[in-house]
Amino acid sequence: MRKLIYALLLAAAVMQLGQGCANKDKGCDPVKFPQVQIPSYITDRQQAVNYLVRHYWNGFLKLEACPKIVESTINGVDSLSFDQAVGNYAGLLAMADAKSAGMSVEQLFENLDSLALHGNRRPLMAVIDRAEYYLYNPNSPMLNEEVYLNFLNGILSLEALTQTDKMQYEYQHKICSLNRVGTPAADFEFRQLAGMPHKYADKTLYKDVKGEYTLLFFNNPDCGSCADILAAIKGSILGAMAQQGDLAVLAMYIDEDLEAWYRNREKFPQEWIYAHDHNLVLRDNNIYGLRAIPSLYLLDKEKKVLLKDATVDKVIEYFL
Repeated sequence: MRKLIYALLLAAAVMQLGQGCANKDKGCDPVKFPQVQIPSYITDRQQAVNYLVRHYWNGFLKLEACPKIVESTINGVDSLSFDQAVGNYAGLLAMADAKSAGMSVEQLFENLDSLALHGNRRPLMAVIDRAEYYLYNPNSPMLNEEVYLNFLNGILSLEALTQTDKMQYEYQHKICSLNRVGTPAADFEFRQLAGMPHKYADKTLYKDVKGEYTLLFFNNPDCGSCADILAAIKGSILGAMAQQGDLAVLAMYIDEDLEAWYRNREKFPQEWIYAHDHNLVLRDNNIYGLRAIPSLYLLDKEKKVLLKDATVDKVIEYFL
């Protein structure tokens, strides 16, 4: 995905900046989202990405809104082109260094806030909506809460939104701030199914889960996507690492249908820790912010977060 986005953006970067309305009185046709030209002296891939991120919105912010087509465009840019542009921008932010990404989003929201305060709220609300869709929607292949935090910081600093408007984003900020990459994962208690019938052992993540790496696999019985991920883990390097003892897999169920949970045990490898949240604290979103099941977290030996709410492909890719 990252390579594809990068290739598309580099191909588009040779285009000249798009033009706005030549004559607003006569109306104008929608234009494509203005692209950035990468200077010829930039040949390093990372520098090119950082440059694109820092200058991504320059051409768009220079466009003048066309009143006669304002309902179908964003500042004269057709809606589909704008939607794709925000998606590409989100992908680039994930590849840019943290400083460039943060500065880019901060500058973007300063400009959008100014437009909104002067009566043009449409670009601001469109960016907020699309960023949430691409980066916070748990079903998005581009889900990236770390990148989305940059947008949330920008949203919460806006003068054009009221405190009531910001309430949902304050909640999202709280969720995205839990268990960030590079920070210690939150500890929790769990009840392991240690034998049949219904023999348990009460344990904790930090004290009882040992391994060079730990994979937290939050799942539900009879969940189709969970079954797909289970098969992918077992058939990949992750399954081999678990068998060798290098990867501890904690398969966690966080709801209450224990009969279904018992029946599902035979589908999981014996070397995995098969457990449920007997205290029912994980599902309240105050510890791990679990917004959808399945969910995967990869931790290192010290239980620091390496990957948060990652796809199984990303977890596998980490070890290749």
